This record gives sequence, C-alpha cells and structure tokens, in this order.
Amino acid sequence: MFENCIQKYREPEGGHLFSVVLAGDVCPGDAGGEAADVLREVGGFIRSGDIRIVQWETPTVAKEEPIPKSGPNLNSPSDSADIVREAGFGVALLANNHIGDHGGAGVSETIAQLRSRGLETVGAGETLAEAVRPLSLRANGRSVMLLNFAENEFGMADADRPGSAPLSPLCNLQQTREAAKNAEFVIVALHGGHEHNPFPSPRLQELCRAFADAGADLVFNCHTHCPEGVEYYHGAQIVYSPGNLYFPKYRRPLWNTGYLVRCGFDLHGVYELGLLPYRFDQRKVTPLGKSERPLFKRYMERLCAPLADPERMRKLFEAWSTRYGHNYLSGVLKEIPQGWDECLEDSEAVGRLLGLRNLFTCESHHDMIRCYLRLVEEHRVAEAAELLPEIASFGSPEWMADLK
Repeated sequence: MFENCIQKYREPEGGHLFSVVLAGDVCPGDAGGEAADVLREVGGFIRSGDIRIVQWETPTVAKEEPIPKSGPNLNSPSDSADIVREAGFGVALLANNHIGDHGGAGVSETIAQLRSRGLETVGAGETLAEAVRPLSLRANGRSVMLLNFAENEFGMADADRPGSAPLSPLCNLQQTREAAKNAEFVIVALHGGHEHNPFPSPRLQELCRAFADAGADLVFNCHTHCPEGVEYYHGAQIVYSPGNLYFPKYRRPLWNTGYLVRCGFDLHGVYELGLLPYRFDQRKVTPLGKSERPLFKRYMERLCAPLADPERMRKLFEAWSTRYGHNYLSGVLKEIPQGWDECLEDSEAVGRLLGLRNLFTCESHHDMIRCYLRLVEEHRVAEAAELLPEIASFGSPEWMADLK
C-alpha cells in the first residue's frame, strides 16, 4: 500500500470528478513565521484540491478572557489566519476543544476574522443550531455536504450560547443520513481521540465506521497531535488523525510531524488517497525528502495494520489506558479539595474540579478511565501493560530523530 504515498482503490468510474484536501490542527500562537512562507512548500499539494479544508484550533481574540477549564486556553493573533488563506484553504473546521477558550464572544470574533479573509466556517456558531449546521459546498458541479463535530470538553455551543458543535452520536448520525439524501457526497469531520496515542480507541473506530455506514464518503478526525492510520471501510475513506499541520507551541517528534490528505472522488465516492508527509518548526512546514518517504510509508503501514483486527485494537487501547488512564485519574483525584462541596463559589476550588468534569463529559477521557478501572477490577493491569513498549516504539519516527 501507499506506493509513493498514494493508495488507489479502483479505477475511477465515470472518470475523476474532484479532489478534497484536508489538513490537521493549526494553532500559530506567537510563532514567527511569515504568513506567506509557513505553508509555501506544501502549497502546491493544498491547492491541488477542489475543496481545501483545514482544522483551525485556536481563537483569534484581541482581548483574552479565558474561561475556567482544565487544559490550556489558547489564542493566536487575528492576522495568523492569513497563513491558511495564503496557502489556499477555503474552509475552516471549528468544532474543537479550544475555539471557546475565551467565551462566546471569542467564538463570534474568531468566526468573523476567518470569514473576513474569505474562509467558510463550519462546526461552530452563535447558537447550537448554527454550530451543528452542515456546510454546503460544490466541486466540479457536484454537491458536497460537510458536517463537523467535537467531543464534549469545554466551549460547547448551547441553545443561546456561541460555541463548538458537540458530538451527539445519535443526532449526528441522523444528520449524516439526511445529508446523504440531499447531497451527492458527504464528508464528516470529527475532533476527538486520545492525545499522543498513535491508535484510535475501539469506540472512536466504531464511531467513524458508523458515520461511514450512515452515508459519509469520507470521515476525517483530528485532535491527537500525532499521526494515526487510515482505512478504507465499506467504500468510505476514514482518516483517524493526520497529526498537527502547524502548531509550533511545542517541539516533540510526534507533535511536529504529520501528513496532508488528498482524496480523489469518482461517481461512487473516494477512489484514491494521497498523503504528503511533512515536519514543521517555528517558521514553516517542510515536506519529507525522498529518502525519508520510504520510512514514512513503513511507519504508516505499521499504524494501519491493527485497524482490521478488533482484538488487537482492544489490547492496544487497554495497554494505553494502564498508563494514561491511571495518570489522568490520579491527577484529578489529587486535585479535589477537602470540603469541596462547601466552597462552590471559590473559583480556585471549582477550577480543580473541572478536570474531574472533563473525565466524565469528554468521550475519549471517559473511555480511558472506564477501561483502566475495568482492568483494575479484572486484575489485568500488568498483563495489559505489556504492549506499552510497542506503542512507545511509534513515539520517535526515524525521520524526526533531530527532535528527540
């Protein structure tokens, strides 16, 4: 598979219709790259798509007013959106766990900034109804419906509150079925999963496949900050995570690498998948060189192999949960103050409870804690942890040795 980073599933029936290019998380922050230069070296690949979609994972507010939450409150200068505009992206995915980091007003300001630069937005809005509304697109005369949802962390939209489109599987699957009736092609973009885990959880894989069965031709997930595998499932393309596109806040092997996605569509959906692997630093995104691409190809094949083996996926997730489920749970329990129920007006005490709140409401966090506690119950923590070295072996790709 992935001959020259291209996987062709069949000859295009009726010929090639159009291409869709998708990219992972972008959060420029205060990085020093010039807007026109950051994505210049991958710009040709991006502009090869008739529809060009990017995950925009940051507010762009002039005045920061961080909401109470667990995890960081991100922000980027408003002109940082020029990075994706200059590269040719036309659509910004906004369903994520950071778009609401500065409240509803920050969501509205960010949407306005992106739209003023000619980008269409989906996955966030002034109300819940607006946030979950699909975006109607056209490519080569064909109708395409794009839906965008995020796991339930912070900054979610409500009936009268701006925010991100929350994942609600039964409703979202019904929306997908309706979209498939009203458009020729459907793309579902999600934001969820376990940060730094090179494999999706069994629940996330099941969810992505359910969207495919509901009528999505392409299911695209972000959030993990590391590359994950891809699979062709019942004629639909699933991308579990391409990693970050440009998120120069940190410098780590997996954080600073990823791949761009290009899907070729024919009359029946995706017939071809192309990937462009890259690395990035503070100033720009650089495609992997010719000598590095065979290493990426082998890496992707290793990532994809377990996706067809449910038992293997279960065991890999159990192994992951033995470490990170334990860490999450221990960290939260340690932070809960004594007599917390007597000081609910104290912002510091409430802030320490929000980590616990996130374990219950975020689907991926809940998955991991539930899995870890089940392993405790079954006295299988040590047994499950035996696969941790295999997972760790994905943490330092050969072409990222300089970032170890």
